[in-house]
Amino acid sequence: MKFVKNQLLIALVLLLITGCTKREVLITVEIHEQSDVDTLIYSVPVSGTTHYGFVDTIKQNEAGKFELSLKITQPSFIAIWDAGYKNHVKLLVEPGNSYHVAMKPERNVQITGANEKGLMLYTALPDPGFIEEELLKIINYWDNNILDTTSLTFVHQKINELKQSDISKFKDLLNNREISKLFFDLLQKDRDCYYASMEAKFSIIKANRSLNTETKIENEVLENLKKIYDQYPPTDESLLFSSFWQEYAEGYVQGYQQFIQKDYDPQKLHELSKEGTINTYYINESKKYLSGKALEFFQASHIYFICFQNRYDKELISLFEQFEKDYPKSEYSKYIKPRIDEIINYHRIIEQPFDKDMVFIDNYETFNTLKDAIKPLAGKKIYIDVWATWCVPCKREFANNEALKKILGEKDIQQLYISIDRDDDDQQWKDLIKYYHLTGTHIRANKEFNINLMKMFSKNAKDPSIAIPWYILIDEHGNIMNERAKNPSQLVAGEKLW
Repeated sequence: MKFVKNQLLIALVLLLITGCTKREVLITVEIHEQSDVDTLIYSVPVSGTTHYGFVDTIKQNEAGKFELSLKITQPSFIAIWDAGYKNHVKLLVEPGNSYHVAMKPERNVQITGANEKGLMLYTALPDPGFIEEELLKIINYWDNNILDTTSLTFVHQKINELKQSDISKFKDLLNNREISKLFFDLLQKDRDCYYASMEAKFSIIKANRSLNTETKIENEVLENLKKIYDQYPPTDESLLFSSFWQEYAEGYVQGYQQFIQKDYDPQKLHELSKEGTINTYYINESKKYLSGKALEFFQASHIYFICFQNRYDKELISLFEQFEKDYPKSEYSKYIKPRIDEIINYHRIIEQPFDKDMVFIDNYETFNTLKDAIKPLAGKKIYIDVWATWCVPCKREFANNEALKKILGEKDIQQLYISIDRDDDDQQWKDLIKYYHLTGTHIRANKEFNINLMKMFSKNAKDPSIAIPWYILIDEHGNIMNERAKNPSQLVAGEKLW
């Protein structure tokens, strides 16, 4: 009997060791008919989690293929894409298996390897950057009338139908032994998180709408949120492996748990945001409702996401310092640190005086039209950059500034930057001019100028709007040569101004 017990103990120890052992996953990617792609980006499955910010890159080898070798302990999702996001695939991989991905034009993907039928089926499922994108297809909630008349029951039923449709297809593959049980279990958790997040998002939108109209949140909405989060607790670490967990957890911490507080006051959160301490508040709140791996992942992804928005709040520096103290061995830190270093560098730069070539036109606040704005540069060709401090694509284009300056200088073209930021963002506007070293002439459009720019951008539209970055080319006589001029990255790549 003692011998049998010892054998069982040894078997159990071996099982535990094997379960924690990292095993190699090999992924080979081929991109057909797209010779301009020589680098791919992939999400690193840190502790099995999936996040589009915690990434690394792979270079094309001499055979024209991309080979990725990773060691993982459990089934994980890995997303792979190119810099232009023309090619994208998300794989559910298992330790010890190999996969081959063929990417063709128009996002035509073919996958071979373990669980290939399941992988191909998964590629056909929606993979929105934000849950609202897919929710919008179910109900156009931006239409206030539809939002008011659509019941929680309808949305619940619709989402449940979609979920069951997804799961049933994978169950068929499982029953036919065309996918493994491990594959199916993670897939089911992913669908649980995805659809729970979608239904919770609808309720949170309803709740915020109630608060915006200065009324109380309906009990039905709060009860629905409680039901969702009770059924699929964000603290369930098996949900962490879904790429939709972060948004789901944010709805839980920053939405539901705030709504049910007796002293909840949206104005208080607005004030914290203005003071630059809102993220500290949410991180502290997360410590009340999450723990273990869920808390570590939430804090890491929250800090990263705010940094990714090109927010340069000093509080992020202290939040990251505290995160490193709380999790000194966290694998997430190396992905966040470069972003924090940018913030540190930002504050060093904005303390410096403006460069003499950064020019603010006198009384620009009184300019109401584009014609007014270009008068101070009369007789010159002008390349206009319409941007805003909150516009991430605008700021990405600033990476081309030095090369752009040379291109425009050769043709004696002046640079005019028109910001459409609000009055509240005046200081950040000036700080970013320093940070990105935007030499040239600067104007921040007033309200009337903003409206005129929208009308100019979307002529004859019932509801004028504007999409930025927006570039305009003016000739030396003040006439518009090109109302949709090439952006800096296009010009640097060799495209012509006109």
